[in-house]
Amino acid sequence: MTTTKYQAMSLNELRRYVLTHREDITAFHVYIDRSKSEGRMISLDINDENWEDKVKKAIKDSSTAIRWYCDKTVGNSVEVKTISQWWNQLNNKSVTIYHITGMEIDKETGIWEAIQLTPPVQLKIAETHLEIGRFTTLVQYKDQDGWTNQIEAVAIDLDIEKQNLFIWPNTSAEVFIVSQETTS
Repeated sequence: MTTTKYQAMSLNELRRYVLTHREDITAFHVYIDRSKSEGRMISLDINDENWEDKVKKAIKDSSTAIRWYCDKTVGNSVEVKTISQWWNQLNNKSVTIYHITGMEIDKETGIWEAIQLTPPVQLKIAETHLEIGRFTTLVQYKDQDGWTNQIEAVAIDLDIEKQNLFIWPNTSAEVFIVSQETTS
């Protein structure tokens, strides 16, 4: 593929391409350059004494991410409504689900790095629903074979800009990421 074809892709399409074609270094460089130019990625100089503060600020200033702690949020909050609407609009849509079963988390910054990732699954989901409990929330959906799936979450993050929902189960060092497939 040529650089011109990469430029014609939306950033989300290019991201998916890079994730499935890890050997394509040219595509990776185009993705990094576009991510930086669109403000989705920050560059850091590790020799800079304040590099950790810059990372913390970038996380704090994210305008498209919503965090929902399931044990501290009432059912009618803005976060619950926004995440519920986003999840429900996935009904009968194609998604990719990533399941990370091992990670290392920097407790001070909250930045985590995956150390064990199961192969991503692409599927069409239906009957999406959130069942809000007292301390956890059940994230429910049916897969294309009609099987009901549910994940008991203690926290949920929604990155609206990237169309990713992070579901943090009540087991440690695990996360499910549901990425909406875009058609643009």
